[in-house]
Amino acid sequence: MKSKLFGHGANDMYWFILPLVLPSLLVKYNLSYTQAGGILTIYLAVAAVGSFVMGKLSDRFSRRNILSFGFILASAGLIASGFASSLPVFILLISITAVGMSTFHPVMYAIIDENYSADKGKILGYYEGFGTGAILLMFLINGSLIQWIGIRGILILTAIPALVMGLIYYFTSVIPPENQKNNSGEKSLIKAGRSEILRFNLFLISVILRIMSITAILNFLPTIFVNFFGFGENIAAYGTGFYFAGGIIGSLMVGKISGQFNSFGIIIIASILIVPSILILSFNLPMWIYLIALTMFGGLASGCLINQNLMLSRMGSHLGRGEVFGIMMGVMTITASLSPILLGMIIDYAGFNYALIIFTLPLLLSIGILIILLKFNTTKTGKIIETSSVKN
Repeated sequence: MKSKLFGHGANDMYWFILPLVLPSLLVKYNLSYTQAGGILTIYLAVAAVGSFVMGKLSDRFSRRNILSFGFILASAGLIASGFASSLPVFILLISITAVGMSTFHPVMYAIIDENYSADKGKILGYYEGFGTGAILLMFLINGSLIQWIGIRGILILTAIPALVMGLIYYFTSVIPPENQKNNSGEKSLIKAGRSEILRFNLFLISVILRIMSITAILNFLPTIFVNFFGFGENIAAYGTGFYFAGGIIGSLMVGKISGQFNSFGIIIIASILIVPSILILSFNLPMWIYLIALTMFGGLASGCLINQNLMLSRMGSHLGRGEVFGIMMGVMTITASLSPILLGMIIDYAGFNYALIIFTLPLLLSIGILIILLKFNTTKTGKIIETSSVKN
């Protein structure tokens, strides 16, 4: 399990390295907020396509090879992007990084789902907590070093852990062999009815709407600290770290209770509480209140993610394991790729405060869909049908 945790940490840093250096990119390339959001959009859109493809391929080809190739490719692209001579070259190189980055999550979620049947919620809690901890560590270390070694040094430094993990995965047997009974060959034996497919698709829509609100704001957090709260880049990195500190706490706490409570209920309650944690950032308040709100924001978002994965494993039983998590990562990342540019455009034309308020609306729609799904999954006697794969 240790190799999976360290691999998750090395991969998760790639999802947030661009937001960390975005304030510097704004200055270096003289970008508007729309253009800055566009860079994030391209990066995440490439990762979304890669997630779809890699999830499907992982049901048919060696997962060890896919993971090791992804790490090495992501590391090479990120190092090369530090030497980019122009913005188009930088975007091309980070797109290569995004392809490599996209391999990990759909493949590793499938591996965990196949090989850990007991206490899966707790295992996912440790898994998400370790990844979030690596992101927090990256923000703290890079925040201290960015003024000393610059963007190029930060990109090279962040690429090293992934390169190490890629070599470990390739030359060792830490990745278990594929569980053939759970691969794509099984899905032809499982017939999903229309109602099951409808619930699965509605749940994905609720995920899309929630991720739209969360990732747009998360990717702009360092820029918000610098350009709207007036802090330096190092303080912005430290401040953003409170989100990930909350994520660690939320992952561990929710992972322990996920086997005891219904996943729909956990996601609904957590999503409702995310709304005020976002709105607080739009008011003129003391900094310590922002930091508390960000800690709560991160903890609640991580709690949603764990239970979302448990539910998808059960609701997507008519699909191959790699395929269902590839779909999940794909739709999440497509949403994450579009939301930064939308938020950037709204900030440019409506202002920062109104932009944050507007971006709580998708989250409210997500909550509405989840409440409808909760009613669908409740029997006439009022007993909630278990949707978590913890008790499979």
